[in-house]
Amino acid sequence: MDLAATRRTLLSTLILAGLSTVPGHARADFIYARLVPGAGLEPNGASTAVDVSSGGRTVVFSSDAKNWVGDTYNGTRAVAVDLDTGTVEAVSALGSTVFRGETPVVSGDGRYVAFLTVNPTYGPNWQVLRKDRQTGALELASANAAGQPANVGTNDNTVSISADGRYVAFQTDANLTSTAERPNGASSPTGSSGGIYVKDMATGQVELASIMSNGTSVGGCSLQPHALSGTGRYLAMLCSDAMVAGATGGQAYVRDLQANTTELISRSASATNGSSAFAYRPAISPSGRFVSFQNRSYGGLGYADGAAAQSNSGIYLRDRQANTTIAIPRPAIIPAGNYDSCAVSAVSDVASIVFHCNYAWSGAGSYPQVFLFVPGAGAPEMLSVTPAGQPGNSASGYTLAVNASGLSMAWESNASDIDPDDGNGKSDIFVLVDESVISDTIFANGFE
Repeated sequence: MDLAATRRTLLSTLILAGLSTVPGHARADFIYARLVPGAGLEPNGASTAVDVSSGGRTVVFSSDAKNWVGDTYNGTRAVAVDLDTGTVEAVSALGSTVFRGETPVVSGDGRYVAFLTVNPTYGPNWQVLRKDRQTGALELASANAAGQPANVGTNDNTVSISADGRYVAFQTDANLTSTAERPNGASSPTGSSGGIYVKDMATGQVELASIMSNGTSVGGCSLQPHALSGTGRYLAMLCSDAMVAGATGGQAYVRDLQANTTELISRSASATNGSSAFAYRPAISPSGRFVSFQNRSYGGLGYADGAAAQSNSGIYLRDRQANTTIAIPRPAIIPAGNYDSCAVSAVSDVASIVFHCNYAWSGAGSYPQVFLFVPGAGAPEMLSVTPAGQPGNSASGYTLAVNASGLSMAWESNASDIDPDDGNGKSDIFVLVDESVISDTIFANGFE
C-alpha cells in the first residue's frame, strides 16, 4: 500500500495548543493522506464506514474496490490498513475467500475487527463477526451464551468493539437473554431497533445494555457509532424513552455495565432533565470520560459564546467526570445563518472532537465538511481541504473517527480535489495522523 500524502503544519500548532499539558506530546507534525492500494494506483470502487484504532495505527473501512488485496469478490468487503507497516488485509475473509463485510470497527491495537455480514454460514440475515487478525479466527458475536446466532439477525445499522477486543456491542430484535424487552414482557415495540446487547467474547456471556436507571429493560434505544468505551464498561446510546426518572424524551445516555446504572448525557446545569430538543448521534471517548452528541435548536444546553444560538455548531461535549456540558462553537468559516449545521462526531480522550458540518444549507457547496475542535484552541478548523486550503468539492465526513490521543483521524470523502491525483470518481478514505503515532516510511510519495 502507498498513501497520497502531504505535510500539514497549520494543524500542528492547533493541536499543540490543546495538548501542551498532556505528557508525551512535545511535538505534532501531521501527515495528511488519502489511502490508496499502491503507488500509482487508486481504489477501483467506493470506500466508506471508516474507523480508527484507539492506538491510531490501524484504519478499517468498507469498500467495494477489488484492488485493495486483489480479490475477485463482487461486493463490499471489510478492509484493514496498518498505517505503520502499510499492510492491507481483507478482514471479511476466511482464508483466501473474501465475503461481505460492512461497517467494521477495530480494537485498540488493531488485532480484532468486528463487522456486519450477510453470510448463511453464520446465521440468518445480518450477523456480527469478530476477526482475530493475528490468528485469522472468525467468531460469531451476535449470539446468545450458548453460541446460537440471533434468530432474526441483527439490525443493519452499526457495531462497536472495546479496545481489547473482548466486548462487542450490536442491536437485534432477537431476545438473547432471559430479560424481557419491555416492562410488560412484550417484544420490542413497533418501529424499535430492538435491544442493544454486549457480548463478552472471552466468556460467551451476553448482556442487555438498553436498560433504564431502575433496572427495567426497555426498547426504543439505538446503537450509534463509537458506542463502547475502551474497557467495554460504558456504552453510549440514544433512547426515545426516558431512561432516568424525570428525563425528557429522545435523549443520549451512558450505561455503566459494571455498576448497572444508566446516566443522562444530553443535559446541563440549566437543563438537568435533558434537552428540550432531541439529541442525536452520541459518541463516547475510549476512556469513557467524554461524550459528544448533536443537539440542534439549543435545547437549553448553553451557547458557545454564552449569549447567542448563532455561535453554536450543533455539537455538544459532556464531561462525565467534571459533570459539565459545553457547546462546541460554530466554525468561523460557516456563516452565522448556517449555525447548528453540525452532526456526526467522534471524541478523543483529550476532548478533541472530529465532526462534520454543512458548509452551506443550500446552493453551491451545500455539503458536509470535516472539522476539528480542540479545547482551548479557538474555533474549529476545517480538515477536508484542498492543497489551496479550500473546502473539498463534495461531501466529507458521513463517517469519521479519532483515536484516543487525538493524533490520528480518518474520514470518508466524495471530494475529488483534496488529492490532486484523485481521479477514481469514488468516495475515498482520508487520514490526518501525527508522526509520533507511526513511522514515516510509507508516506514518501503523495500530493503536495
